[in-house]
Amino acid sequence: MKLKADDVAYNNLGASLYKAGRYKEAIEAFSNAFRLKPEDAEALNNLGAAYYIVEQYAQALDSFLKATAAKPDFAAGQYNLGNAYYMSGKYREATAAYRKAIEIKPDYVEARTNLGSLLIALSELNEAVTELQEAIRLRPDNPISHNNLGYAYVKIGETLPKPAATQYYHKAVEAYVEALRLKPGYTKALNNLGAVYNKMGQYREAIEVLQRLVQMKPDFAEAQYNLGTAYYNREQYKEAATALQQAIKLKPDYADAYNSLGSTLYKAQLFEQAIEAYKKTLSLKPENAETSNNLGTVYFRTKRYQEAASAFKEAIRIKPDNGEAHFNLAVAYLALSDRKGALDEYNNLKTLDPRLADEFFNRFLKK
Repeated sequence: MKLKADDVAYNNLGASLYKAGRYKEAIEAFSNAFRLKPEDAEALNNLGAAYYIVEQYAQALDSFLKATAAKPDFAAGQYNLGNAYYMSGKYREATAAYRKAIEIKPDYVEARTNLGSLLIALSELNEAVTELQEAIRLRPDNPISHNNLGYAYVKIGETLPKPAATQYYHKAVEAYVEALRLKPGYTKALNNLGAVYNKMGQYREAIEVLQRLVQMKPDFAEAQYNLGTAYYNREQYKEAATALQQAIKLKPDYADAYNSLGSTLYKAQLFEQAIEAYKKTLSLKPENAETSNNLGTVYFRTKRYQEAASAFKEAIRIKPDNGEAHFNLAVAYLALSDRKGALDEYNNLKTLDPRLADEFFNRFLKK
């Protein structure tokens, strides 16, 4: 007698294959379960999960949409749908799915944590804090919620003047420290803690944390970058250059690391190398006013005034209200004996940045 395969058997087989890491075979099994019973929300959800883990997000999204259509009050399906929307870059749809999961299951910690993280990305920061605090209330021992709450505090701090910002940075430190108490080897929290110490000007503490992190995870490019930033701010330029070069080795298209390396090499008076680092930054991120201004500064320092003026003009093209670039261009014009050009930039500065205009006048025009 030949046994007849049914949807439950295929679903169970898929679950076993999934647990064994045999995802392609799991997809086939779950697909068979769906074929036999198209309205089986659990099989559809499982199929979506298998597609998701192999990064086939379009197929995962389709499966989760079918699962939640078959069973609208399926909290796990809505949560997974939110994840698939997020990975597909559809943030508003992801937000709606997470909210639906929470509506069905108010104590759904993972959904609240992911919603909070997504709200940070959407710059809805106060609402993000509310969701993450609720996730922590529901499950105080979840290190991810504490880490994400810390990051929300940092993003709020970045929108505020320094005294108020510092208060939020301190809150972020507390959240990261708690995340690390719960999970001592939590590399994301260590990196975030080092980064916020940099923002607070606590560079020694940043170096201590980030050195520990890169020893644990030497291939963490962002941690190497943050370590380089801390060394730079302590004027330890050799160490800064080493960390930034390591960040670039790990992530060759790391434009911010190239820019910081350029600044480090400039401070070390390695001007040609600084120029190359800034040029590489601009090849990766052409519309970068800061880097164009920095490149002009190195050209000026090495008395290449025409090239300096061109770089400052590019910085102004990208960001017309860049007072520092206008100031630098005015100085470059003086070095090129173009007094009219310098006066034009001085007049621009009087509108854009009266303080810089006064400085230029007192240093270069006042007799």
